[in-house]
Amino acid sequence: MVAVTQIHLKLNQNLKLMGYRTYIGYMPKKTYNKIKRFTPDELYSHYNKTDEKYIGVYEYGTELYEFGKDTEFNSPKKSHKNFFTKKETQAKYEGYEFQIVTKEFLAYIIDSYNKRIQDYYNDMVSPFFGKELLTNPSEFMNTIKRSGYFDKPNVTFDFTKITQEESNALYKILEHVRTFSPEWTYLTPYNLDSGEAITTSWKYEYSIFELVRIYKSFDWKKNQMYYYGY
Repeated sequence: MVAVTQIHLKLNQNLKLMGYRTYIGYMPKKTYNKIKRFTPDELYSHYNKTDEKYIGVYEYGTELYEFGKDTEFNSPKKSHKNFFTKKETQAKYEGYEFQIVTKEFLAYIIDSYNKRIQDYYNDMVSPFFGKELLTNPSEFMNTIKRSGYFDKPNVTFDFTKITQEESNALYKILEHVRTFSPEWTYLTPYNLDSGEAITTSWKYEYSIFELVRIYKSFDWKKNQMYYYGY
């Protein structure tokens, strides 16, 4: 008979192919300090799981934020550690990235989102204005002729001067605007409904502010933050 943990590990591997996502959650430090040294049997007994002998990573506390798919964070070593101190208990969650994380872990993710946003925008704009301070207009940009008012301009370009790199960047810019438009046309990137979340959008430009809100409002003294995936 296949062990329950092996079944759940296989299930998690399948979920990774179907839609594995990562999250941060939290639980009271008093609760965490009580269970962190438990053996598997002590853990199952504590949570009345003596028959099934399995506890999902999402059952330990409250979800704080969903990062989504394809998230690979290379956070500082001292900003995370195994959820359980006993190897045999931690081994039950192999493949779930079950880790205790610190304030520095969240700061790292916020900074990494900031870097991704910077790189993305610079990648789109630098072909037109140069990579150094974006203050060196290309030959194509120097062909611009403007007339009319700022909010209703008439602008012409000499497209015979556009380079392939600029054409590629122009396509990225148009695609960027197109993919962001539904966030405002059909949805809203902010949340006025129940809960404390400012936004549930996965767009880096919006989600970074939700992470900053969590970073500033989280009670690091009373609560323990942890990272997990399933």
